[in-house]
Amino acid sequence: MTRFWPRFSRSGVENSVAPIDYLEWYIPRLQEARKHNLSFSGMQYDWNFNELLGDSIGEIGKTHLGQVEDPRIIIARRENVEPENVLITHGATQGINISLLTAIAMIRDTVEDKITVAVESPTYAPIPQSALLLADEVIKIDKLPPSDGRGEWRIDYDKWHSAMQQSQIIMITPISNPCGWNLHPEDKNWIMEQAAINDVIVIADEAYNDAYRGFEDYQAIHSFGQNCISINSLTKVYAMGPIRFGWIISDKNTIAIARRIFMTFSGVMASPTMRIGAEALKRLDLVDKAIQHYRKENLPRLRLVLEKYGIIWNEPPAGVFGCFELPNGLNSETFADHHCKEYDLLVVPGSMFSEDLKSWVRVAWSIEPNQFAQALNALDKSLNYALNTKQVNKSN
Repeated sequence: MTRFWPRFSRSGVENSVAPIDYLEWYIPRLQEARKHNLSFSGMQYDWNFNELLGDSIGEIGKTHLGQVEDPRIIIARRENVEPENVLITHGATQGINISLLTAIAMIRDTVEDKITVAVESPTYAPIPQSALLLADEVIKIDKLPPSDGRGEWRIDYDKWHSAMQQSQIIMITPISNPCGWNLHPEDKNWIMEQAAINDVIVIADEAYNDAYRGFEDYQAIHSFGQNCISINSLTKVYAMGPIRFGWIISDKNTIAIARRIFMTFSGVMASPTMRIGAEALKRLDLVDKAIQHYRKENLPRLRLVLEKYGIIWNEPPAGVFGCFELPNGLNSETFADHHCKEYDLLVVPGSMFSEDLKSWVRVAWSIEPNQFAQALNALDKSLNYALNTKQVNKSN
């Protein structure tokens, strides 16, 4: 049977290295270049690099050392830390791997038995994959959709407590993918309190966090103190994926170890990445305004289409993506690869993030409103086609 959800075990995996099933599914479909695309998890914004870099664009390939403002200083200002609390990485994915290697290095000499990492689910598949490659054991801990279909996805305190008692490291994504909701403040505070009590290192993929910056309860994980690592980038919220610019924030001792690991594997950051990243960090308000514009223009249209089919829409209060459950137990992979493909539309099945989300679909409103309107028309037709097909492929 074909499976696409994230793996939390090496069982049945050749050479102990599992494929990233989601990317194996997603990349070929991106390459199909379907006319309508609601599959993005990040903002789509057309940066003008000539305007961004000005006269210095001709210097982009030259050494950045001593010639551009240190991006750590800009990030430190935004996060109310010192530059020594920041490490620049080639994107958030490298940041995740460097953070996990750092955490393992910090505990290796004190662990008597095995290194165990607890990873939340639903999740982005490379996160548990990194844990499977670098640790001895991975424990899956669930975040559950609200019983009434409204508001934050929540955690089961008993199950999370048990997982943290068995683990030395926990990996979380405060802004959940695929639902787009922030971690409930009560859950976040409880997790951080339990991590401190159980001496667990917390690694947080915060690639979507800036969408919630400015909210009253906004708080990055690094701000909780020692053994707390935040990972972020310019990719998701700020549409700078091609340059691979990310960063890690933690206490100075943790960052010093992370820096040695980074230098071991990567040496130094690429000069073009540092130049573009430093300039983009000064102009993030341009993208923030575009996000608000897209939410204002696109979300009312999406609501109307989903309401037409009686779909419960749990709209996140910030960001550019969310997910919904298909009616009648429709299988989301069939919906994406058959019904949506019929109308040249790409969406992402929820099963890419959890085995429990086989009838869920992730969609984004991160594209220009005219394009979005056309994509919504294709979604409307796809839903109508799926719900009126006699032979329905159910999720079970």
